[in-house]
Amino acid sequence: MSSTTSYPSRVQGDSRSGNSVREHRAAATTAGILYIIGTVAGILSKVVATFPVRNADDPLAYAANHSGTVATGALLVLVMGLSLAMVAVVLFPVLRQVDEVLATGYLIIRGAVETTTYVIIAIAFLILAPLAETMAAGRGTASPAGVRIGTLVIDSDGASVILSLVFCLGAALFYVLLFRSRIVPRWITVWGLVGIPLYVAAYLLAMYGVVGINSSEVNLLCLPLAVQEMVLAVWMIARGFRPAAVSEASPMS
Repeated sequence: MSSTTSYPSRVQGDSRSGNSVREHRAAATTAGILYIIGTVAGILSKVVATFPVRNADDPLAYAANHSGTVATGALLVLVMGLSLAMVAVVLFPVLRQVDEVLATGYLIIRGAVETTTYVIIAIAFLILAPLAETMAAGRGTASPAGVRIGTLVIDSDGASVILSLVFCLGAALFYVLLFRSRIVPRWITVWGLVGIPLYVAAYLLAMYGVVGINSSEVNLLCLPLAVQEMVLAVWMIARGFRPAAVSEASPMS
C-alpha cells in the first residue's frame, strides 16, 4: 500500500524537478543573450556618439550637425542599460533561492540604480542639439562659453566613475551568489571576483587624476572583467546552469 501511494508523489516530484530545470535553463539563456546585447550596444554607443562628440573641438556644433547620430548613441545607451537591468530581473527567481537578501540587493543595484545612471547619460546626449540651437542664437557654439557648455554636458568622466563603482557593487553581489550556488563553474565566478578589484582600481585612479579615463591603463585593468562577462554569457547560453546545483538550490528538491 505504501509503495503504491508514494509512486504518484515521486512522479510529481520528478515533474516539478524537470520544470525547475527547464525554467533555470531558460533564465540562463535569456540572461546570456541580454549580457551580449548590452555589451554590444555599449560599445556601439561609444563608437557612434561618445568618442566623436567628446573629441570634437566644438561638441555642440557636432551634435547639431549630427543630431541623428547623437540620438542613435543615446538610444544605444538606453538599450545597454535596459538589457543589463533585465539580467538581474531574469535571474532573480534563481538567485533568491540562494540568498534572498543578496539577490534583492543585486536586483536593486543593477536593475534600478545603475539603470538610472544610464538614463541620465542618455538624456545628456539628447539635450546637446537643443543646447546647440540656443547657443547659436546667441554667442554661438564655437564661443568659449559654448565650448565649455558642450564639454560640460558630454564630459561623463565623473558619471563613468560612479557608474563603474555601482556596477562593481552589483557584480560583487552577483558573483558571491554564483559562487555559493555553484550554478556555473567556480573558475568563472572566481575570475569575476578577481576582476572586480582591478576594475575598481582603474576608475579610482582615473577619478583622482592618476591616469586618464580612456587611458590604456584603465582599459587593461578593466579587460579581465570584461572578458569574463562574455565568457559567462556564452557559458549560460551554451551550457545553462548546472543541473545538480539547480536541484540543490531549489526549495522544491
